[in-house]
Amino acid sequence: MDWLNNYQDDHKAVLLLLAKLEGNLQYLKSGTETPNVFAEFREFADVVKNVIIPHFRSEETGIYKDIREVKAEGARFADDMIKEHNVLYPLFERFVTAVETEDREKLIEAGDLLNQVLSHHILKEEDEMPRLFTIRGR
Repeated sequence: MDWLNNYQDDHKAVLLLLAKLEGNLQYLKSGTETPNVFAEFREFADVVKNVIIPHFRSEETGIYKDIREVKAEGARFADDMIKEHNVLYPLFERFVTAVETEDREKLIEAGDLLNQVLSHHILKEEDEMPRLFTIRGR
């Protein structure tokens, strides 16, 4: 399951970026941000647009279809993950818009919520996907 190791590496990288995002949001909240904080927010927005969203699309058309083969449990998991994606897509848009307009209040609100929901989503996948693919015999 080499693909799973690569997949998990991608998740770890995003979790590290989310930790950095959380720190930058804390600096913004306290008014102690550095002059380059918006450049770092823009970098994360680029990761959202160019890495995370395509990653989601790939999951929806590939891995989640495979997981559905694990009887009802796999189908429930795939449906749940797609529902979470559908919650995250508008959050991504809100975050990117807040970054582009440099709207501090909206950036803090969208960033905090994005961090919370995306972290939960990734950790849920990390907990369940290896087990489901072991059941499937892949």
